[in-house]
Amino acid sequence: MTPEQSKSVSSIPHFNGLTTRFPGLLLSAGIATAALGLSQFALFSTLGPLTLAMLLGLLLGQRVSADLRHRTGPGTAVAKTQLLRLGIILYGLRIGFDDLLHVGTPALLTDAIVVLGVFSLAGWVGTRFLKMEARTALLVGAGSAVCGAAAVLAMAPALRARERDIPVAIATVVLFGTVSMLLYPWLWTLAPVQQLFGGSDLAFGRYLGSTIHEVAQVAAAAGALDPAAGQAAVITKLIRVILLVPLIFLVSAWFARRENSNETDKVKMPVPWFALLFLLMPLVNASGVLDAQALGLIGQLDSFLLAMAMAALGVETQLATLRYSGAKPMLLGAVLFVVLVFGGPVVALLAGTLG
Repeated sequence: MTPEQSKSVSSIPHFNGLTTRFPGLLLSAGIATAALGLSQFALFSTLGPLTLAMLLGLLLGQRVSADLRHRTGPGTAVAKTQLLRLGIILYGLRIGFDDLLHVGTPALLTDAIVVLGVFSLAGWVGTRFLKMEARTALLVGAGSAVCGAAAVLAMAPALRARERDIPVAIATVVLFGTVSMLLYPWLWTLAPVQQLFGGSDLAFGRYLGSTIHEVAQVAAAAGALDPAAGQAAVITKLIRVILLVPLIFLVSAWFARRENSNETDKVKMPVPWFALLFLLMPLVNASGVLDAQALGLIGQLDSFLLAMAMAALGVETQLATLRYSGAKPMLLGAVLFVVLVFGGPVVALLAGTLG
């Protein structure tokens, strides 16, 4: 290629876009690959590939020079926005209607109460007692109430959250979700706890799935139960994932109205289109259009895309900026953890009676 041809090709906007984004996308993909590989080892499996990708990106990001950060910035921006939304959409294919029917109404009631209750409590405690900004408190609440790191990432645009608050919220998920994952199997060995749940592994599984933060953490903790109860725990957790969609709409509407409260124009609510597509994915799963092999391959692709998004977020986060958040997010995460552990059995048993 002659210099004139090279100059002509480089002047094409689309080509320029690809070349500027490639370094950041390649970096994110490399970190995601490492995280997925490490998650296969027992030592790291309980953290899950998403959390590992964020941690690896965070560690690497502290050593990236300003010049390299400038070169990787366009690609990491794509990874933590467009690729994240695509990953969230594809995540919905993991949920089938048969799975929902298997756990029944009690699981749905339990999840609805936990999600709404914990999310609302986060906003109230965070703003009233810890004097946090509402968006920061609710971001921490999303991780505890819904589905861990994925909920934090999905909820951040609806909350208009600052990027420096996202890793802090995810840190609460990592810390208290890991504690829950280790605590719950031990709790089930205690006679008083077994009596509280009437000796029912299924009831304890619903409690476990409705109160532990990450899907991977639920799956790990559910290994201590019999297979049917373990499956119920994971499905109950996935129902919480589904509830992320209406929660995003409610939050988007509330923040849009609040930010436009002094304007006379009609409030425009940003529609989280990816949440709508996410909600349609269980229908696609149930339609039979995709066989088990195809769903498995899409699931692997989805894990990779989400891991890339987490890696990009970690790379773009400077630990120096986290000090501005202080200890308040962790204190809020601790409060929500206590509420989940001790309030969860009451909700699970109440939902079982109502259902």
